[in-house]
Amino acid sequence: MSQQPRLTDADVVQYLQDHPDFFIGKDDLLAELRVPHNSGPATSLVERQLSVHRERNVELRQRLSDLLENARRNDQLFEKSRRLVLALVEADNWLGVQAALDDSLRKDFGVDAWAMLHFTERNLDAPLVAVRNAELQRSIHRLFKGHRALCGQLSQQEIALLLASPATEARSVAAAQIRGQGNNGVLTVASNDPGYYRSSMDTLFLDYIADILALRLPQIPVA
Repeated sequence: MSQQPRLTDADVVQYLQDHPDFFIGKDDLLAELRVPHNSGPATSLVERQLSVHRERNVELRQRLSDLLENARRNDQLFEKSRRLVLALVEADNWLGVQAALDDSLRKDFGVDAWAMLHFTERNLDAPLVAVRNAELQRSIHRLFKGHRALCGQLSQQEIALLLASPATEARSVAAAQIRGQGNNGVLTVASNDPGYYRSSMDTLFLDYIADILALRLPQIPVA
């Protein structure tokens, strides 16, 4: 008498994969099945499937919530950026640009400190900041290490250099170079929180404002 071939686990798995509707109409069988897992004692297959679906639904809801929150933040950032760009366009001199930046960065973006350095030989009246010394300009450029922008923690001396203020409480900064035609400089924002600006953060917004300044400043008089 020939021996019946013995089914292996792999045979069962393959059969169920080939017949995904096998359990349709077999509710009694489903109720008797037990699938042990790490969260506790054995449970029925239906209960386990429901549990998996619930976990996935929670994960999907969290992802959707994150997407909506990001969209809300992006909308707020766009509106703040829009107001700042319009103010920069309406400014009729460099002091007007300085005032527009100060109003937006402090009120809308809540920075603790900021500065715009102008690499120029002109004598500029406060609050405009002129960096006339060529070696000092090179020292500032070296902080960027060949990049357009920088973000994160720097030494107190380096932060003071970017803010043109030796008596600063700032502990982290984000800065972008202003590269205009015959008009260069640096725009820096700073926080007293050492972890507020991190090297992993995107500087797209600051780059964008620096580009606007590079185009706008040469178009209007200093005073």
